[in-house]
Amino acid sequence: MSPHVALPSYFVTSVPGPPTWSIGTWPFDATTAMITLHSAHRPDFSITESLVDEWADATSVGSFQRVRTSAVGPAVADALLAHGFTVRQELDFLVRQLDADGDASRGHHDWRIGAVRRSDAVRIDVAAFGDEWALDRAGFDNSCRATLRFRARGARRRSAIPFTPPVGYCLTGVSEDSSYLQRLAVSPTARRRGAAGSLVDDALSWAHRLGARRMYVNTDVDNAAALSLYRRWGFESVGYHLRVMECDRAVLSGRRSS
Repeated sequence: MSPHVALPSYFVTSVPGPPTWSIGTWPFDATTAMITLHSAHRPDFSITESLVDEWADATSVGSFQRVRTSAVGPAVADALLAHGFTVRQELDFLVRQLDADGDASRGHHDWRIGAVRRSDAVRIDVAAFGDEWALDRAGFDNSCRATLRFRARGARRRSAIPFTPPVGYCLTGVSEDSSYLQRLAVSPTARRRGAAGSLVDDALSWAHRLGARRMYVNTDVDNAAALSLYRRWGFESVGYHLRVMECDRAVLSGRRSS
């Protein structure tokens, strides 16, 4: 439904101490390296010359042609622009407060929400987003591990015959008092029939039961359908956008030789 940023297949870097970044391969694209900035939200996180040099070294092997980052906030994005990166995707960042009186179920009763297999989730993801932004199996697993607790749920029509594959799924994570609508995808042939709303409703209810006080979600700024859905369910923009940044690997390599 909404093109949340796909997560990569990771391998941990050799950076000493707690890792602030990791590198992997963008799902379904071995030519794109994915730099995930784990601590970019910290006030002391900064983009330094030495950090970008480390990325140049890490991506100098293999068949990488470009480097793409995870979604970052305005300050980090501006710093990356100064190092030769460009904006690959801009995302609206939204939040919804979870309160005891405002989270009664509003799900569409035509849909049954239940467990979903990883293979079905990936199948739906590819159908919804295409290869560039879809999660592969490793990306789905890494998304599940991004928070302390997670739950993946699928949507099937109540009128469908038993064992009919789901046509939509949602991955929700909770860490302490915050929750995250990490992934929401509905097959194109089943959109605008209530599946996405039922999945959001289920995610909000689950996060609230676990004690979360708020839920965050991001989606492409041009995805009017997703933004309309989230606003109907009470999400509001936090006031700034997230950005996925990209740089040609040759630009990084050129920095080391200049």
